[in-house]
Amino acid sequence: MDQTSDTQAAGVHERPDAAEARLRELLEERARLWEELHRLRAERREVAYYEALAEQMRTSVSWRVTAPLRAGKTLAGKVRRKLETRRS
Repeated sequence: MDQTSDTQAAGVHERPDAAEARLRELLEERARLWEELHRLRAERREVAYYEALAEQMRTSVSWRVTAPLRAGKTLAGKVRRKLETRRS
């Protein structure tokens, strides 16, 4: 056999190995992307859940009834900070 035949024979055996290695890489990448997709979907469901929970709280009767108290507390804090800065 001449050198060209030897090189071609070696290339024939290397190609399947390279193809199998590339296939493994692609399968690993697909698995990683699949996991990432499910993680992101779970995060979005969690965000939607907490947004709905916050909306229910904001629209509840008790939240609306206590709104003046929360506003008064915020205002008192602002006044207190303003007075402390004037004293300094």
